[in-house]
Amino acid sequence: MNKLSIGDAENAFIQLAIAIDGTAKRLYPSKRTTDRCKSFLRDNLPFVLWSLTNGTPSQSKDLTFEFSGSSHPNQSTKFEDLVYSIIRCALLHEGEMPKKVEFVSEPYIGMLGGRMQFPIALIGSLLLAVIASPVNARENVSASTSFTFGKTRVYLSEFIGDLERTKASIRLGFQYDVEKLLSDFNTQRGHSPAA
Repeated sequence: MNKLSIGDAENAFIQLAIAIDGTAKRLYPSKRTTDRCKSFLRDNLPFVLWSLTNGTPSQSKDLTFEFSGSSHPNQSTKFEDLVYSIIRCALLHEGEMPKKVEFVSEPYIGMLGGRMQFPIALIGSLLLAVIASPVNARENVSASTSFTFGKTRVYLSEFIGDLERTKASIRLGFQYDVEKLLSDFNTQRGHSPAA
């Protein structure tokens, strides 16, 4: 959180990678490191996409990026492989970001000049997935540790380990809550939310 607050995306991601591994180890104790981290990323993709898109509902467990050229990556690459095998491994083992990926301040995921651009907000969304994981509910956090969503300060101790409370906190920062707008629309049209 401290690294994100000063815009140090690479070091924030390094700390995040450690937190993902610790959480994934609790969730999938019988899996090896690579498999458990990728499982965590794949299983939390709907939440990550939801938080990045102002509450747009997603059940997606698969997101693939297409890379070309001779340097790595140079093929279809799934989200969990890109985050774990390419970004994490490059930062932890080589000490630098891969040449085809960069974190940007813009609010989109895209390609520019052959480089995949991820918003720094992606790191925050992945961090919130770690925080929301029920296996982390008993983690001790400082009483003063907080996030500001919109104009509302929410203390981490109020939502750690609870996905629904985490989502309720995040909603405070949405300019438009797409999930709520869709629910209201369906209610007005006489459709059930599940329809």
